[in-house]
Amino acid sequence: MPGSPPLELDHVFVFVPPGAADARRALAALGLRKSFARDHPGQGTSNLCYCFDNAYLELLWLRDRAEAERPPVARTRLSERARWRETGASPFGIALRAAAAGGAASGGGLPFESYHYAAPFLPPGVAIPVARCSDDPRQPFLFRSPGRERPDQWDDGRAGNRQQAAGLAEIVALQLDLPADVEPASALRRLEGAGLLTLTIGASTPAMVLTLSAEDSRARRRLTLPAFAWID
Repeated sequence: MPGSPPLELDHVFVFVPPGAADARRALAALGLRKSFARDHPGQGTSNLCYCFDNAYLELLWLRDRAEAERPPVARTRLSERARWRETGASPFGIALRAAAAGGAASGGGLPFESYHYAAPFLPPGVAIPVARCSDDPRQPFLFRSPGRERPDQWDDGRAGNRQQAAGLAEIVALQLDLPADVEPASALRRLEGAGLLTLTIGASTPAMVLTLSAEDSRARRRLTLPAFAWID
């Protein structure tokens, strides 16, 4: 939409089984360290997050199915997304924020049709802009993050040392692999045109690949989700 600020990646989420035990072990074996965790009261989900300098990876799981299936949460289809292997839904979410050039305090929503989700765990009057294409659970959950700063700019300690111990710096590229029977929403095509992600079609199951830059001159690493493994 005209006048919308440029966007950048804030974080991605992937649904995992409750407690994320297997994912935690796999990421630890790769040298990644958790940064923070929280529950989402009223939404029925909990998370565990891994911060990089510019964005973070969120492991998300369903804690209370009844909460997730009540209004206004039900429209997000988080309950179906959490059970993606059974339902055929996408387990992924992509959160965007205003790029620095657009002003860290810039308001507004998304540069495509969206609605405002009054997440129960947020303060009254605060809502999350969500792309209307996310009403289709086969599409990733695409939204504008309430956060406005990179993890390396947070001053509350949540980000910790990020992934410095593993020598990793930023999420520099995002690849989304869609099954052959899922046509990418126009919003995803717009993000691809803006260079925010790359789409591939024809995967046997939904997948995502994060390209991570290193703090020194070492080659970049590519992390595939939900396998939680290095590729290439």
